[in-house]
Amino acid sequence: MQKYPHVQERIQREIDDVIGSSRCPSVQDRQNLPYTDAVIHEIQRTMDLAPTSLPHKMMRDTEFKGYCIPKDTMVLPLLSSVLSGPKLWKNPHTFDPGNFLAEDGSFKKADAFLPFGLGKRVCPGEGLARMALFLFFTSLLQRFTFSSTQPLEEIDISPECSSFGKVPRSYHCYATLRS
Repeated sequence: MQKYPHVQERIQREIDDVIGSSRCPSVQDRQNLPYTDAVIHEIQRTMDLAPTSLPHKMMRDTEFKGYCIPKDTMVLPLLSSVLSGPKLWKNPHTFDPGNFLAEDGSFKKADAFLPFGLGKRVCPGEGLARMALFLFFTSLLQRFTFSSTQPLEEIDISPECSSFGKVPRSYHCYATLRS
């Protein structure tokens, strides 16, 4: 939010209109906060925390895009290719909450959004993680405005690589209590 103060302001307006400041956000508020939900999804998409899924084993000989993958071959699905695929996102390398918004401003699901994996091996904590992300993020922006200690153009939001995953960079910021 430090890098994109206009995004933070729009989220805070949406939170003010739907929740106000007299009560805490609840999971039920999510359906009425489409822009906030879109921003959370876009943060996850651009962060790409776990670029690969768990190893899979081919159950039978399979042909995929002209290649033969023999039975018993271990396959590591590359989720990053889906989260930043130029054919799947209008601005794949840019932070754009519009990737998750319909023309009318409602939240729009995207089939290419797979930060938790897919199928039988999807992350078992996905539901809890989504709920916690929403409540934590919304509660913070309901109460605080975050601003940078450095010029916006100097803020690097690209994640750092760490072994098999990516981690967010460390930042210093000002957290100002909203009135």
